[in-house]
Order: sequence, then C-alpha cells, then structure tokens
Amino acid sequence: MNHRKTKKNFRSFLALLTALVLAVPVYSTYASSVNELEQETSDLQNQLNDLNDQLNSLSGEIESLVTQIDETDKEIKQTELDLAAARLSQDSQYEAMKMRIKYMYENGNTSLLEFICSAESMSEFLNNTEFVSAITEYDREMMESLKEVTEKVEAKERELETQKEQLAKAREELNSKQASLNSTISTVQNDLSSSSQQLADAKAVQAAAQASGGNSTSQSTAVSASTSEVALFAAILHCEALQDDYDALLAVATIIMNRVESPKWPNTLRDVIYQKNQFSPVRTGKLDRILAKGPAPLCYTVAQDALNGARLNKVKNCYSFRMVGTWSNGIVIGDNIFF
Repeated sequence: MNHRKTKKNFRSFLALLTALVLAVPVYSTYASSVNELEQETSDLQNQLNDLNDQLNSLSGEIESLVTQIDETDKEIKQTELDLAAARLSQDSQYEAMKMRIKYMYENGNTSLLEFICSAESMSEFLNNTEFVSAITEYDREMMESLKEVTEKVEAKERELETQKEQLAKAREELNSKQASLNSTISTVQNDLSSSSQQLADAKAVQAAAQASGGNSTSQSTAVSASTSEVALFAAILHCEALQDDYDALLAVATIIMNRVESPKWPNTLRDVIYQKNQFSPVRTGKLDRILAKGPAPLCYTVAQDALNGARLNKVKNCYSFRMVGTWSNGIVIGDNIFF
C-alpha cells in the first residue's frame, strides 16, 4: 500500500515538474542576455574608469616633467652666464700676466734686478726678492684657479645638457604613451556605447516578451543555423511583420519553423524561405534590400529565439499567414492573419 502511494506521489511530482518547466517564460533567455550585457557594460565602464585614472596620472607626470625641463633650461642659462664670466676673468688675468712678462723681457730683467739690488740691508734684499717671486707665483696660482673654475662650469654645462636631453626623451615617451592611452580610451568608449545600446535593446526585448506574457510562448527543439541563415531569417521577419512587435515577429518565425519541421515542406530554413511563390518579399526584391540594409535588432533577437526553440502558442499549429484584409478566417496577430 505504501509502495503504491509512493509511486503515485512520484508521478504527481513528475507531472508538477513538467508543468513548471513548460510554464517557464521564454524571456528567461533574454534575462540571461541582459545579465551578460550588463556585466559586459560594467566591465567596459570599469576599464574606461581605470584608463582615465591612468591618463590623469600620466598628465600629472607630464606636467611635472615640463616643470623640470623649464628649471633645467634656467639652470643652463645661468651656467652659460657663469661660464662666460669665468672665461672673461681668465682672459683678463692672462692678459695682465702677459703684460708683466713682456715688461720683464723687454727690460732684460733690469728693473727687477735694480729693484732687488737697491736694498740697503740684507733684510730688505730678501724682502724684495720674495716680492718678485710672489708676483710670479700669484700669476701661476691665479691661472690654475681660473682654469679649475672654468672646467667645473663646463662640466656642469655638459651635465645639464645631458639632463635636458634625457628629460626631453622622457617627455616624448610620455606623450607617446598619452596618445596611445587616448586611442585606447576612444576604442573602449565606442565599445561601451555599443554595449550600452545592445543592453538597451535587450531590455526592450525582455520588456516586450514579459508584456506579451510568458505563457503565450512555448519551447521546441533548438535548431542550429549558420550566421548567414540567422541574418536571412531576421530579414524575412523584418519584411513580413511589425519590426517592434515581439509577438508579431515570433508568430511569423513560428510559421517558418513549423514548415522546416514538417515533412510537407522543405527541411531547411533557406529552402523554406526561398520556396517558390511562398513569401512575396523574395519575389519583389524587398528581402534583398533588407539584407543589404540590415534587419532591425529585434528581428535578429526573435530569429535566434525561434532557432533556440521559442514558439508562439497561438499559432503553433499554423503553417500559413496573410496580411490583414486579404483573408477572413484565422488568428490575427499584428498586421497578419495566421491559419
């Protein structure tokens, strides 16, 4: 008795589970798409924020580098003035020394000898001799000192010039990095704009699906299709139904998929769409024009949903449709009558 009761309860559980599965609205697919796009948009926004932070930091580095270059230029100008002054002093001292040496040679050292020998005492003699020697030593020391100052100034000038070149090179590298960052930011901004638009479209599709009611759709077996087949499917939907009405588009998509799955019709999406005298946009060339221009975003979504198994319950047993006003019996959805 307990065994039978257990089996009965198990069968009831399976029935309930099946009902719940069938009752799950198709827009759960859209919810997944919306979530993915929200994550992608969030990631792109975070990436953009990070890049902008890097750009701000880089701009600060460039500004600091420009300040250093300006300060180095000022130091170089001051060093050039110091070097010019040192060389003038060196030249002046050199000219004075030459004049003294010339005077000594022209007078045959007579004046200096007379100056030394004119001493009236040994003490004065030694003082006079030391004075003449000091003049010569002074000239030598002054020249050495001026030479040392000049060499130091020249070394500082070379050091500053090298520093200036290094700073200029660093600035060039930072400018290049800044240009690269700006390019990357532009690309990410475009990707973010595209992702935001896709997210808005996906949310609109989700809202349309929710507004139509989850129980108005059902799920069938998914059918694989190439990218070109999805584009073709979306284009015929664009031609045959209202491009902003999810149910109207899914109704036409359901008819097409019903034909693909029926042995009475061709068994490929392309053959069903291009079957002779079935879809007027094929004959009039409208399908080709839409393919060239590109179907509406919602048409792509509905085409992919239908390939994934989505069907509109109201027309799940229909295989044909006509525009409202050209047929009297059937189910009206959008601007078409289905039968």
